[in-house]
Amino acid sequence: MKHHADTEERELGMRLLAEHYPQLAVDKAEVIQTGGIKSVWKVHMSQGTWCLKRIRKSTAVQVYLHGKGALVADIVRTKDDRLYFVHDGYALVLYMWIEGSDLFMDEAPDLYTGLKGLAQFHNASVGFMPPADGQMYDRMGEWLRHYRKMRDELTQWRNESKRETSAFHRSYWNTAGGMISMADQAIQWLEQSCYSQWVQSIGQYGPLCHQDYGKGNALLTKQGVYILDLDNLAYDIPVRDARKLITKRMERLGRWDQRRVLYIDLLFPHPITEMSNGFSRKKSPTKGVG
Repeated sequence: MKHHADTEERELGMRLLAEHYPQLAVDKAEVIQTGGIKSVWKVHMSQGTWCLKRIRKSTAVQVYLHGKGALVADIVRTKDDRLYFVHDGYALVLYMWIEGSDLFMDEAPDLYTGLKGLAQFHNASVGFMPPADGQMYDRMGEWLRHYRKMRDELTQWRNESKRETSAFHRSYWNTAGGMISMADQAIQWLEQSCYSQWVQSIGQYGPLCHQDYGKGNALLTKQGVYILDLDNLAYDIPVRDARKLITKRMERLGRWDQRRVLYIDLLFPHPITEMSNGFSRKKSPTKGVG
């Protein structure tokens, strides 16, 4: 079944390439990944190697970043001089295929290289104005509201756990109190920090955070660190990306008050809320989307 599905996907890729990029001499297309929005084809041509994939967001930001010198994949335009085409309700884009090696962010040298590449990406992204039909997440200035919402969810799940008897619920009941106290402390410290002033100083159209930066999305090349998969970019202060990468060997951020904001975000029990939210969603009955 899988071989049959791969063959169909490969034939689909070749057909789409012939229809929308007739100017290119395609030798073959490999199916790298299948599954709706996640489908990816590796395309071999005389002009080089390219990547055909489905996307969820506007390509305008990729063009902007590439034009600012950010190391992101270049886009091949269609026969109609468009950045993408639509098939079965999905937008598809043909990118340059990036050859490089994964960065292992738990190792100090790779972490330094990865953070340097991330900082360059953040700097290049400043000033991007989404088109009228484009969708961009905007989390700038939203930390306090988001923290309070997650803190309330932690409390709600703890109250629900008191009425349940599973091993998970017993463990959650025993540990959630400490997590909620940490959340309360993080909220208090964020209120007392320079966070609001920092957000205000950045203004509108500040840096874009990747939100999923790390192994697989950061490739080390001769030119530097290429950053892939830009579907979830969001306006936010740059330490949002750094939170997921920080280890004991962190580089100084330059200002102690901004470093304290990073510490606060690290303090908040994000992994517990994500784990609990996933468990709660699995247990809750499915609701219709309207």
